Amino acid sequence: MKKFFIILAIAFVHLIFTKVISIIAMSVVTANVYESQLSFIGRLLIIMSKVLYFPVFTFAMYPRAFFPGNLVIIPLLINSLFWALFIFAFFVLVKKLFVKPC
Repeated sequence: MKKFFIILAIAFVHLIFTKVISIIAMSVVTANVYESQLSFIGRLLIIMSKVLYFPVFTFAMYPRAFFPGNLVIIPLLINSLFWALFIFAFFVLVKKLFVKPC
């Protein structure tokens, strides 16, 4: 049960971080809408958003018609759960490989 809550906590942190980065990226892009080239920070934020939205949003693995408006949070939660599972599995694997039992 502890692992389940750890995975949910990682997913929640990922969800919040994704939304914050997206909001900051949107504000930077809209602030520079009349410039011919986006700043380095703007490009970096867009790349970070693309990475955080991978795989569900990047591959469009959800039908947009089923999640109109604010219901898009459901695929975003699924995406965050994927990330949480991978992050948790990575840390468990690292712990098994590098921490030797006493």
